[in-house]
Amino acid sequence: MSESVEVRIQGHVFRLKTDVGREYVHDLAVFVDETMKKMHRYSASSSVDRVAIMAALGIADTLFQLQKEGRVAGSEGSDLDAGFVERVQRLIVAADRLLEEE
Repeated sequence: MSESVEVRIQGHVFRLKTDVGREYVHDLAVFVDETMKKMHRYSASSSVDRVAIMAALGIADTLFQLQKEGRVAGSEGSDLDAGFVERVQRLIVAADRLLEEE
């Protein structure tokens, strides 16, 4: 069952509908917020878009490295649960919907 979750990233409030659980979505938002703060400290630009893209690249790099090491669902020797990719895909869809509303 889908529930509404409110998270704050870089001072902006986002309301998301999710079926992966409030705490999980909150943890993701905290992770993204902290990653963006780190990128902002090391970036000469104060553009939120640029910081968001740099954070996304950093997160994607981490995911790709885990895939190479075989630690992500769907890769040989995976130690993450098989629902990982599906949960990420649902969160991407939710984020896309949120961005369309703005």
